[in-house]
Amino acid sequence: MNEPRCIHRHTENTHPNCFRIGLIKRPDWWRNHRIAYLDIETTAFQADIGVMIHWCLKHQGDDRILESRITKEELFDGRYDRRLVKELLEELNNVDIVVTFFGKGFDVPFVRSRAMFYGMKFPSFGTMIHWDLFFYCKRLFRLTRKSLDRITTFLGIEGKTHLQQEDWAEARYGDKAILDKIMTHNREDVKILEMLHEKMEDQVKWQRTSI
Repeated sequence: MNEPRCIHRHTENTHPNCFRIGLIKRPDWWRNHRIAYLDIETTAFQADIGVMIHWCLKHQGDDRILESRITKEELFDGRYDRRLVKELLEELNNVDIVVTFFGKGFDVPFVRSRAMFYGMKFPSFGTMIHWDLFFYCKRLFRLTRKSLDRITTFLGIEGKTHLQQEDWAEARYGDKAILDKIMTHNREDVKILEMLHEKMEDQVKWQRTSI
């Protein structure tokens, strides 16, 4: 029997909590899980005054990027990001492990807040694993800054784009050219997030931390 065991030599059925927090003997327990990289863009950092204007979700090893972008009409007719939130939650149903960069501090609580505001069902505790590369990088690397830009540049990962402060102001009014620019920026972020994860893969004990 090659059934994985926890550090106490129990199976997942008898010691489920050990498996939930990663106290298992098999370090690559996640190999057969559906992993996806998430990044969102919003009009503000707080979900009670801002809305999501774009999201990207890229499954590991898949060149396609799933995404949704707000329209000018939605921004001004009161629908706001309702459709975006709904579509993202539907796509997350096909994910076992979601990977972000500072998602614990921003992306996940923002999406959760908007979902609950609309009365939508956000993934329950224990139903999805969340890996936030920001905190793993904080332990692994000693750099001048801990931003995704600095870390990926240092590791030779190309693709990070930059937006101007005025871009975000224009995005609030649904400017199509600016929304296109933000969409490109968001796509590149999930691409480099996957490349960063690949470089870190054998340097970390990946744990079963719930979203």
